[in-house]
Formats: sequence, C-alpha cells, structure tokens
Amino acid sequence: MIGVIGGTGVTGSQLVAALQARAAEFRCIVRDPDAAKAKLGDDVELVRGDLSDTSSLGSAMSGFDTLYILCGHSPMLQQLEINALEAAKKAGVSYIVYASGSEKGIRPDSPSKVMQMHYHVEEAIKSSGIDWAVSRPNYFMSTLMSMAEPVKKMGKLITSLPKETGISMIHPTDIGEAAAEIILNKDRAGRTYFLTGPVITMGQVVEEVSKAVGKSIEYVQVPPEAAEKA
Repeated sequence: MIGVIGGTGVTGSQLVAALQARAAEFRCIVRDPDAAKAKLGDDVELVRGDLSDTSSLGSAMSGFDTLYILCGHSPMLQQLEINALEAAKKAGVSYIVYASGSEKGIRPDSPSKVMQMHYHVEEAIKSSGIDWAVSRPNYFMSTLMSMAEPVKKMGKLITSLPKETGISMIHPTDIGEAAAEIILNKDRAGRTYFLTGPVITMGQVVEEVSKAVGKSIEYVQVPPEAAEKA
C-alpha cells in the first residue's frame, strides 16, 4: 500500500491522478477528509492524519510499505516532514519518495530558509535506513498563470526576469507522472531525480502567449517587488 502526503496540492493532485491511471493501491493522508474529498472526489481513499499531531500518524500509516512526502511551504516544513519520517519508521515503511525543492539552492547555507529545510529533510531521509528517492522539480510552468491578469487587462507580461533568461520549466502534470513512476518502481531507490522540461527563454514565453491570445503582448521587466504586485 502506498501512502501519499500532500495529495490535495498542485503537484500532489497530479500524482493522485497518475496513480489512479495506473490502478495503483494508495491512500492519501489528509488533515481534513471532507475538504480533501471535495477536491479529489469519491474514488480516492482517504485517512485522517495531521503532521503537526504525531499521535494521529501511527494509525494513518498503518499498512503502508511506501510513502510519498510532500508538504507545502511553511515555516514548520522541516519539523512536519521529520514528523512524517519518524512515523514512517515506526510504521515499518520500507520506501520513501520525497518531494524536495528545485536543485538550485538546496544546501545548508542557502539564502532560502525553505531550501535549507529541504536540505535537512533530504539528509534525514537518506540516513534513516529506509530506501529512498528524492524528486527535485524545477520551476512550475503553471506558475506563469500568475502573470495572466496583466496580460488580459493591459496586454503586458510583467516579470522581474530578463527576456533572455532560460528556464527548464516543467508542468505539474509531468511532475505527477514522474513521481508515480519513481514510487511504483522501487529499483529507482537511492537516487535524486531532477525533473525538468526543455529550456525556454522568457522571450519565447511572451512570443507563445502572443500567438495564443492573437495579439502582440508587451514584455515588461520590473524590480522583483514590483513584479509581485503586478
């Protein structure tokens, strides 16, 4: 039995769909089963478990041999995921697949606190004695949708990135497909998988957006703080 933590999120829900398509036997650990059911539907088996409440995790993980760990960004991310790891040890889980951050910045001295936390969780999982695999997806292509409103209202794609910046973006659907393959093939254990798509520049992005909407979209580069407000 496969356990999935984070199955209601952007990439987690795509993993759920990929596991369903493969007729895999799995169960999602969720804090709020009613809310999860509303999002994932009636066909997904759910069990209540809260990573901030370790007493809830023992029964939630009962019967799992494989566990997928994915937490949304939180100041408590490291502790929550370590809680999942410790519960997995006690439950006898034999294989963990960890959804980490992108390759850039995952180190103990990273300027990003989130990447620091991912680093420490990766190290804890690797030294746990449990078979493991780590996925490190790059920039989500779906994140481009955060730029959609200025495109619609002003005909402008507003970003802090230079036009020549190339990014190997990947769509959450592809992340879910890759994660399912890693989960279902335990011979993939002991490796870190860098999940990317082909490199495209932001200039190419604005060209494709212009084609899609049928008019020329202006590329506007602004300071990071201004891009967040756009």
